[in-house]
Amino acid sequence: MNKIKDKAEFIRVILVYVLILLITIGISKVIKVTGVKLSLLVSSVILYVPMVAITLIYTFIKKEKVADAFGFKKIKVSTAFLAILLTIVAMPMSTLANLISQLFVPNILAQGMDTFMEESAVLVLLAAAVIAPICEEIVMRGFMQNRLAKLIPFVASAILSGFLFGVLHMNLNQFCYAWVLGVVFAFVNRASGSIFTSMIMHLVYNIIGMGASIFAYTVAKTNNIDIAQTAEASRANTSGMYVSIAICAVLAGISFILVRLIIRKIAKIEGNELQPVEGTMAE
Repeated sequence: MNKIKDKAEFIRVILVYVLILLITIGISKVIKVTGVKLSLLVSSVILYVPMVAITLIYTFIKKEKVADAFGFKKIKVSTAFLAILLTIVAMPMSTLANLISQLFVPNILAQGMDTFMEESAVLVLLAAAVIAPICEEIVMRGFMQNRLAKLIPFVASAILSGFLFGVLHMNLNQFCYAWVLGVVFAFVNRASGSIFTSMIMHLVYNIIGMGASIFAYTVAKTNNIDIAQTAEASRANTSGMYVSIAICAVLAGISFILVRLIIRKIAKIEGNELQPVEGTMAE
């Protein structure tokens, strides 16, 4: 982060993020302390509406057009399909981060499946795989990344916004792979010039992740297996974890190369000339 073009604006953007984070923590604490039993869908709406509202209010105060400020730009059908492919191709990188985090902390999703599955699978998918990705992309890429990229070098903005995206999840497990995904999302949006590419990727990633988790949970319950205990047993097998990490690291290396190629293809399709950035996915 060599130079900040407008330090005052940079501080304001970071303060908006801090406000969003504090409100999110506050709402979560209130729900927990009061003991109010809310569905995941209702909780998601309560959490995400203020987050999105804050970014919109700031945009209105700045007298900017929402579509331009947040990057709501049409993309070609081929770009949408490439975004889906990119999601699948990028998974080894996020999986590697997920596995590494589990050397220190539990798998949050596996530990929470009993709570999730008390509700309708359809509503769980709607909350976690539709509402969350759309709102998070509006806040983290539409607002944070787009503004930071105008204030600091692009790579720095991608790394920083990805980091802040990870922090927003408020646990080390999700922080690690969210950071990786946040950086990829920033690069693909730069290539397409639109927030819709990262929205598609985020939706697909969460649908695959939650869908697989629900399926695994259902199979486990049918066979009287506790999925949380099984996940912890796998995590406790240190040698097995290291083998999995090593295999995933090789796949992640291949994934990184393919991700770069697809991002460059998206940029070409959308007519965006990317300036070479040494040592990055945009090179």
